Amino acid sequence: MLTALKVRLYPNKEQQIALAKNFCCCRFVWNYYLNKTNTQDQETGKGLSYCDMAKDLTQLKKVAEYIWLQEVSSSALQQSLKNLETAFKNFFEHRAKFPKFKSKHQKQSLRYPAGCSIKSGSVQLPKLGIVKAVISKNNLGKIKSVTVCKSSVDKYFAAILFEVEDVRTNKEGKISGIDLGLNSLVTVFDGETTYKVEPIRATKKYAKGLRPRQQSLSRKKKGSNNRKRQVKRVAKVHQKITYTRQDFLHKLSHKLVSENKTIVVESLCVKGLARTNKAKSVLDSGFGMLVNFWDYKLKRVGGMLVEVNRFFPSRKLCNCCKYKNDSLTLKDREWVCPKCLTHHDRDENAAKNLRSEGMRILSTNTVGHTEFQACGEGVRLASNSTRKQRSRKQESPVTPSV
Repeated sequence: MLTALKVRLYPNKEQQIALAKNFCCCRFVWNYYLNKTNTQDQETGKGLSYCDMAKDLTQLKKVAEYIWLQEVSSSALQQSLKNLETAFKNFFEHRAKFPKFKSKHQKQSLRYPAGCSIKSGSVQLPKLGIVKAVISKNNLGKIKSVTVCKSSVDKYFAAILFEVEDVRTNKEGKISGIDLGLNSLVTVFDGETTYKVEPIRATKKYAKGLRPRQQSLSRKKKGSNNRKRQVKRVAKVHQKITYTRQDFLHKLSHKLVSENKTIVVESLCVKGLARTNKAKSVLDSGFGMLVNFWDYKLKRVGGMLVEVNRFFPSRKLCNCCKYKNDSLTLKDREWVCPKCLTHHDRDENAAKNLRSEGMRILSTNTVGHTEFQACGEGVRLASNSTRKQRSRKQESPVTPSV
């Protein structure tokens, strides 16, 4: 099993200069062959493969004008070409946008696919030597690669990808339905009790310090040294916001994963929600980040994440009699079922319905899957709506063996 560990690096001045050269060369190789691939594709209708680019790079380093490419690690340059090929493949398979040219004014990164090791609490990198680091784990597995990056506030980090033994066990715990929202970040129902966790709203918390810095930045002349220094001041506030949000979500996800063996959540379209008038609050909440944390942390301990289709009417269904209230609006935080007269809290009712739907999905899917997608066509109740969502793939009707 592959896992990663992000550590802070503290390179000395010589190593910082060497890293700057590595960043520059990897960025140049990416931009050079991206431009060359685009030009050849326009002329011949066929781009360059990784093998073609690697052969050309070998000859390019012998040219006197580009002799400085030999000063850096050749494996890092070849990895930059592999990343470019992967970017094109993701574009043609409609998983990502078209590759863009890299800028020296943005976050810098490079990957060492080999030649890295951990020695006495430090990281040894090709042609850089031993770089001082803060490593929280003592025994790491076999290192597969190391990705070094430099943030916008001149901090260096290394993401160490290593291989460890798969020690997953059948995790014991509860099955909880969790409803994500803006007023309450999570509403959890574990079958017995219901509780809510309020969001921290990190952006709003640091807005008072961010506003004057951004106003000062807007008055600085573009290209001046004062503007560059002010950009770093603004970036430090944004970094503080990011770290605050990540720290809160990591602690929340760890608490929920330790208490539950299965988490049922709605598969929200965060990109679509970011186009609404609640975009700032949605992005500040970090819905996608929280779900990702649940996913990989549950897989580590043998748990399971079940995602219910976003078109499942979890908020409109009465969890007692399954009556669907089509007249419910976003402003209605509480409502009374007209059929069974049960009083519902909107978020708590949604969490209960999600848990019930998640248990139904688990009973109709094959045991061993770590993630499920509920088809919207099978879980929606009949309504007066003329439009009906169609699912692309139906769930497997296989019943799990006991």
